[in-house]
Amino acid sequence: MSIGDNGRPVAAITGASSGFGKIYAKRLASEGYDLLLVARREEKLLETTKEIKQERDVEIETISADLSVLDDIIRVERRLESIPSLRYLINNAGFGGNQKFPDVFIDVETKMVLTHCLAPMRLCRAALVPMKAQGKKRDAGYIINVSSVSGFLAGEGAADYTATKAYLITFSKSLQCDVGRFGVRVQALCPGFARTGFHDAETMRYSNLKETVPNFLWQRADRVVDASLRSLRRPFRPNVVCIPTIVYKIAGYFGSSWLFAPLRILLSRGTIR
Repeated sequence: MSIGDNGRPVAAITGASSGFGKIYAKRLASEGYDLLLVARREEKLLETTKEIKQERDVEIETISADLSVLDDIIRVERRLESIPSLRYLINNAGFGGNQKFPDVFIDVETKMVLTHCLAPMRLCRAALVPMKAQGKKRDAGYIINVSSVSGFLAGEGAADYTATKAYLITFSKSLQCDVGRFGVRVQALCPGFARTGFHDAETMRYSNLKETVPNFLWQRADRVVDASLRSLRRPFRPNVVCIPTIVYKIAGYFGSSWLFAPLRILLSRGTIR
């Protein structure tokens, strides 16, 4: 029997083998959700599955997929469309970089745009097929697009990263306008620096952020996920944008307000606009 066939609610999570994705999987499994876990590294997916099943009596299905590859995206889309009891989609897959134009690895930048923008857009559309079919006025489904507070900023060495994260914020806001009438809630989660293994990736190996960013700016990943779920499930209409912690709320406002643009440029010596 496949997940969804028994009528139990299902949560689908991309980037599920580590970081925020793995924590979301554990949280939702503890609430009785069966899981569809998607990630690029099959061996890490299997480790995560084994770990969760040792703790919770839930069904787990895995898909090894590279979400910068259209054929893989389509495979995940088709599976999402076929799960009638799908309740959650968490678009968490992503990676960072620190290359400056024009000296970038253009194939890596292209993969980032596909993973951060094209894949979430297509997977949201697919997940909304069963969510809309619920015919509910509320709580028909939940979509979380993991963006970043950097989506409110702009600076050197992060042209595509900040741009793709800004896309997720705007896309999520507009998506909520489209699907609220079906009882679906959408969130753009915008964390700051968090200890997830994100900064250990090959594309971030020269960033030195782990050594240079002060400790007080680093968030615990489990607390970010808890804040995300609390905000999404508030009984009154929640904000689409969720920025955990007051420090990053201020950073988001400072980074996006035109009033502070001259100060941003001055303090950063022109590296932040």
